[in-house]
Amino acid sequence: MKYTVSRAEIDDVLYENKARLSDVSISVRNIQHPKQHGRWGMNLKLSPSIHLDRHTFSTLSTREDGTRYPDIKLRRLSVLGNLKLSTHTPIGAFVLTGGFGGAAKKMTSPGVLDTIRTTEVRKIDFAWIGFLSRRFYVLIGPRYYREQFEQYTFAFRLGYFWGRI
Repeated sequence: MKYTVSRAEIDDVLYENKARLSDVSISVRNIQHPKQHGRWGMNLKLSPSIHLDRHTFSTLSTREDGTRYPDIKLRRLSVLGNLKLSTHTPIGAFVLTGGFGGAAKKMTSPGVLDTIRTTEVRKIDFAWIGFLSRRFYVLIGPRYYREQFEQYTFAFRLGYFWGRI
């Protein structure tokens, strides 16, 4: 589950994401098992990531004739290179990630907008990963994206580690 706050200025009109709490999603992540790195291990690595996002933006702004601007649907595919610093502690791992890459996004609005654009994307996130058992873990933390608009996300994920321990 993710809680997301997004604000975008599109054609000089301020929009916000319509739904803040997202549905349950599935993701594949490169999680480091604590048995591989010891109680106070630390490492730095480069890794790629791919993100597919869907949002609907709405605004309370009105046109000069008093009608509301229509909602805008956004679909974005991002590919990023990430620099990830992981610190393993007895209470779990803390992971700080900075990423940079590109995105292709499609924005549509009935009768007003239908466009595909490319843009650069930057992200930073901080996560705590705690293993509940040998294979099951919890991941909690905030994430910030910056492209032509800003997006803050707070994620809560339950996961299963299927790699070699």
